[in-house]
Amino acid sequence: MPRFNVEFSSEAIADLETSFEWGCERWGRIEAATWYVQINDAIDQLLTSFPLGHPIAAENDEYDVEVRQLILGRYIVIFNVKGSLVTILHIRGPHTGRLTA
Repeated sequence: MPRFNVEFSSEAIADLETSFEWGCERWGRIEAATWYVQINDAIDQLLTSFPLGHPIAAENDEYDVEVRQLILGRYIVIFNVKGSLVTILHIRGPHTGRLTA
């Protein structure tokens, strides 16, 4: 099975940082840091092996490329796959006001 490389766009990094700050305010710094490590590990684990197994994102029409989504609890990870590169475009969640169902 091919292994994919995962990279975060500057927008996705900003989403993570905003969510971390949101988490610090609501849960405290230690729990927010734990969440930060866990979500990064989950993204890496799930998207390095089979990213094309995830569905096309509802936001697909908003992009010039095909985008897929990975749902992690209350977060939606929006990403694109090109060759062996997975690019995380955005991470939606409570900090953005756009939650999963």
